Order: sequence, then structure tokens, then C-alpha cells
Amino acid sequence: MTINDIYSIFDEGGVLSKGFSGYEYREGQLKMAELVREAYERHAVLAVEAGTGIGKSFAYLVPALYNAMENPDERTVIATSTINLQRQLYEKDIPMLFRLLGRSCKVALAVGRSNYLCIRRFLQKKNESALLATDPTNDLYRIDQWARETDTGLKSDYPYVMPGDLWQDINSDGDLCPGHTCPYFTECFHTKAKLRCKEARIVVSNHHLLFSDAANRLENQTDFSSDGVLPGFDHLVIDEAHNIEGNATEYFTRTYDPKEMHRQMGIIERKSGSSPSLLESMSPYAEDVKLVDAIHDDIALLSGQVDTLDQLLLALFAKTDYQPLLVKREYEQKLSGFTEASSAVAATSGRMASKINTLIEHNDAPDELSTKITELRVRATRIQAMGEVLSSFCNFAGWNDDIHWFNTETGRNRARRVQVLITPLDISSLLVEAIFKKLSTVVCTSATLCIGNDFSFWGGRVGLPYDNERPFLSGVFPSPFDFKRRLLLLTPIDAVFPAPKQDQEPYVAYVAETVYQCIRSSEGGALVLFTSYAMMKQVKGRIEDRMAANHMTMYCQGEADRYTLLSRFISENDSSLLATSSFWEGVDAPGQTLRMVVIVKLPFQVPSDPVFKARCDALDAQGGSGFAQLGIPSATMRLKQGFGRLLRNKDDRGIVLILDGRLMSKGYGVTMLRALPQCYHPDSMTSGLCGKIEDFLFGG
Repeated sequence: MTINDIYSIFDEGGVLSKGFSGYEYREGQLKMAELVREAYERHAVLAVEAGTGIGKSFAYLVPALYNAMENPDERTVIATSTINLQRQLYEKDIPMLFRLLGRSCKVALAVGRSNYLCIRRFLQKKNESALLATDPTNDLYRIDQWARETDTGLKSDYPYVMPGDLWQDINSDGDLCPGHTCPYFTECFHTKAKLRCKEARIVVSNHHLLFSDAANRLENQTDFSSDGVLPGFDHLVIDEAHNIEGNATEYFTRTYDPKEMHRQMGIIERKSGSSPSLLESMSPYAEDVKLVDAIHDDIALLSGQVDTLDQLLLALFAKTDYQPLLVKREYEQKLSGFTEASSAVAATSGRMASKINTLIEHNDAPDELSTKITELRVRATRIQAMGEVLSSFCNFAGWNDDIHWFNTETGRNRARRVQVLITPLDISSLLVEAIFKKLSTVVCTSATLCIGNDFSFWGGRVGLPYDNERPFLSGVFPSPFDFKRRLLLLTPIDAVFPAPKQDQEPYVAYVAETVYQCIRSSEGGALVLFTSYAMMKQVKGRIEDRMAANHMTMYCQGEADRYTLLSRFISENDSSLLATSSFWEGVDAPGQTLRMVVIVKLPFQVPSDPVFKARCDALDAQGGSGFAQLGIPSATMRLKQGFGRLLRNKDDRGIVLILDGRLMSKGYGVTMLRALPQCYHPDSMTSGLCGKIEDFLFGG
């Protein structure tokens, strides 16, 4: 692809302008496409910040398409952070681009294996519960009808709510798959999806699957030329790249979870109707009949040990109000009870797994039990792996730089449990070795990668640039929207400072009253973003009756799933939505639906968050400042994300209101404000907010 091709497509009078009615030439889009083309040509790593409205998807899709046509032996993988963008690219943007250009290539959607229905496992579940499967109100009946009609077998395409526990019993699981010997191999949804990916020149994937693929290749010491979790590929585009540190950190965290331990043990011993459990089905064929009883005894013992460990940790957490806890080496003596209980769990899980492997190796079971034998081995291996997490955690003397921490999770019936986790301190070297070094081209793009046109914070967190010999390209293309005329930024100088937990009443009262009055002034159409679920619920409780009395619709995170809440909010011009962290990005509500974003509190990481605290402590130990080098830049990037929810097209106009007194009084507030697009930002006091909102939105 040449630069002339780029101009013929993106320039004024080009292909896009002729194909789109009302298309507006955007210089940033053209320049970005040229940079992506150059990255392909020079086998470079490229970082691009493309503001809202640039059209970054087309800017990287066009070079990817041309490369696929000019080099039919090469493949590009596009990895997104959110399912919404993944589906938008595959179902809307790529078909539209192909239609406009009159060119195409094979494209496939790649999602994690666990998202697919396994026909074999479903039919097994259905047969075990044959009576329930005939009841039209039962999930098994509904899934059966859907399985006969669906082309994809994807959980996301199931038209009803899928019970999580049931899905785990019927989804595709690589460890349990018999492969070519499966009687449903040719019908398998996952197999057909993998074949489509292998035939495609462009594969639309996600961050999690990308990291799974990269980790698999790193472990097996293979490059990207052969097939792995994803088919072999040469070029990579990472969209929503501001999330790769967080997503990679989550992926490479090792976890012990008592709920999951009980689930795996339960599967080993669970009967389904008249069908025997996995363990019982092996009993008649065991060389040593006592071995099965010994395994049952180990499971009973292990179950009790898991509960003992959980109760011990819950007692510890009760003293800290069930907040996540960073564990340090010097805590070893204080945690002697934990170490003892964990060692017992690890020893029993290893012993039980060993006995199961002996049972599997020494039996004369018929071939028809092969799938049950495989599943028994898999369940034992997973239990043992979680036990090994505990062993590693308790080996205080052998710790490296990894972060060791405890986390509490609340399940059904408000029952709490404690997870034990080991997280990489620094993910950058892993990303460099597993991805950046091995691919011909890597393009990283997002609306928020920079602070003041500088990539150094984000780049440092992910390991870029890593090598002076490897070309590293970068570009910043601001949004073409007229922020100065179309966006009003309000930051009242008398906004109350966020208060400590023990004295929150004045702060909560200020936030609730200000949010309520400002929503009334905007006549709804407000997205109110919180950093704390508890704070959100307090504000909701204080204003919901007054909102209802004034016939104003208000939704709140937790009342329904994210998709349902957003659909309701977007479909109604005057409703308001109160939400927390997951809504700071990925909310696309153009037009009058969203005319005011209220950011209640600057999005600093909770200082006590174990992973964040450990990373700050590491910077402090090196003579730096965790708050200055990590806390402030992270919050600034997050603030840009929340700010970016408002203007989604050139005709939008609206208000961003930030109710955090620190923004106008702390030195770092200047840095944060400078990172935002320049907009109309008058001096304001809380008492004058309503008048400014009404004048800007309705003053003509």
C-alpha cells in the first residue's frame, strides 16, 4: 500500500467522502492511517492516541485490509478490550469498509473457548436431567431449542439469561475436549470458529485471548508463525490499548479460590440423576478397590481444610472491614496460622491428585468411559494447581518481586470468601518478551494513551519503546470536535474535599444535593460517575424520592446488567444513570441522550489496593514517588476516559462537571486539567452551577 492509496481513500473527495453522505474530511484520520501504513512497511511498533471522532477504526483497518490483499500469506489480529468494540468491528465497521472500498478478504471473530457451547457436554447434561429438559420453562429446554438454531453457539447470542453454574457444565473446555475423536467434532461450534480463523486474513479478537495465546507460545517456546490459541499471525493491532497493563496483570495473576476448590471437588463426587459420579464410575474397574475410598476420604478431608482456611482468613478480614490486604514478607510470623492451614490444603490436594492419577493409570475401564477419565484427571489437576498457589504463597523465603495479597469476594446470600492471589509486580518485560519482540508489526491505539502529548507514562508501564534498534513510531491526533464552543467544563472552586470514612456526612450531603440540583437543571440526560459503589448507593438513597416526585427517571448500577442499563439510558432522552468504574469507558451515547457527565471524585486508585500499593511502594523504594509517578498519571488517564463519554459526534454539546475540590486547590490539578481537551472553562462556585448549566443547554 502506498501513500497515494491512503490519500485516495481518506482525503477530501476520496473514497470515504464519496461513499458516506455527510462525510467530513478529518486530517487526523488520514495522518493516522499513513502512520499505520508506515508501521506495516517498516515492521515497527506504533503507539497512536486518536481522540474521539478521529475514526481510528477505519484508520487501522484500511492498512490491514490492503496488507491482507497484497500479502495473502500474512495475517493481522485486531485485539480489543471490550466485547462491544469487538462485535462493532466485526459486524459493522469491517463490512461497511469492504462495501465502500469494493475490496474484501476473509475475516473471522475469535473469542475465548469458554464462550462456546459444547454439544457433547450439553447432551450429556441433558441426558442426565432428561425430565427437566422436557419442561419449556427450564433452562435445559431453552438451551436445547437455541442450540438447534444458533450458527455461532456463543453464550452472548443466547436470548435468555444463562445461569453461570449451568454454563460451566456445558461450555467448551479445552482440557476436557476429546478433539478429533469427539462424535460431534464436525458440528462443534468452537472447531468451526477456529477453522474460520485459520482461513481468515484478519481476525478480530480480544485482549484476554491475545494474552492467552502469547502465554501459550512463551511457555512452549514457539513463535507466531505456527498456530496456537490463535492461528499464526504476523501483525497485531491492539485497540483500547490503555487497558493492556491492567488486562495483562489480571490474566497473569495466579489465584486460589475456595469456591472453585469446592466446585471442582463437587464435580468429582457429583451424581446426576441415576448416573454415578466421575469417581464412582471408575470404582468397578480399579485395580485397587481401596483407592476409590481413599480418594473419597481425601476429598472429605480437603473440603474441611478449605473451610478451615477460609474461616481463618475471614476472621482476619473482619478486623480490616473485609478490604483487600497486601501481604509482606515481614508478616510471616503473624500469619503462621494461615501458613499451617494452607500447607494442609496444599498437601491434601497434591496427595488426592496423585491418587486420582494412580487410579487413572491402573484400571481396566472400557473405552466409553474415556471422557469421564479425562474429566477426572482435569478436575484433579485444577485442584492441585490451586494448592500449588498456596504453597508458593507460603514460601516466604522464596518470594520474588511478585505481589502477594488476599481478596474477599461476596457470593450469593452475601456469603464471603477469601481468595489468595499472586500478581506480577511489573508486566512490561512479559509484554515485551511475549508480544512486542516477536511480531512483525504492533499497533497500539486508544483515545487515551498520552499525558500532554507524552507517551512515556503508558509506554513505561507496558515496556515501550524497548529497543533502540526496533523502529518505534508514535502519533497524537486530537479530536476534531469543537470543544471550546460545544463543551462546558465546570469545576467549582468551593467543591468539598472527599472525606475520610469516619466523617463523610458533610461530603455526602454536598454531593447528593449538588448532583440532584444539577440534574434538575439539565433536565436529566446525565451520567454520574462515582469511584465508590458505597458512595453511589448513598447518593441514590438521598435523591431517588425527589427524582421520582419530579417525574425524573433515574437508573443505578446494580439494578440490572450493564447492557440493559445502557440500553434503557440511551433510548430515553431525559433519564439519568448513576454508575461506577466499569462505566468510565465504553459508554457511547451520542446526541441529546447524554448532555451532562458528572465526575463526583477524581479517579485515583484506592491507596490500599494491594497491587497499586505494591507498585507504588516499589517506586518509592527506588527513590521515586509512587503517588507522583503512578497515582497521578493513572488518575489523569482515567479522568480523560470519563471526560470522553460526553461528545461522541460533531453535533453533540454538553457539560462536564467535576465535584472534587482537590482539582482546583492541589498542584496536580493543573496537570490533570491540561491533559483534557481545551474547552469553555469559566470560574464557578457551587451556588452558580445551575444557572450556568441552564444557560449553556437552553439559553439559545
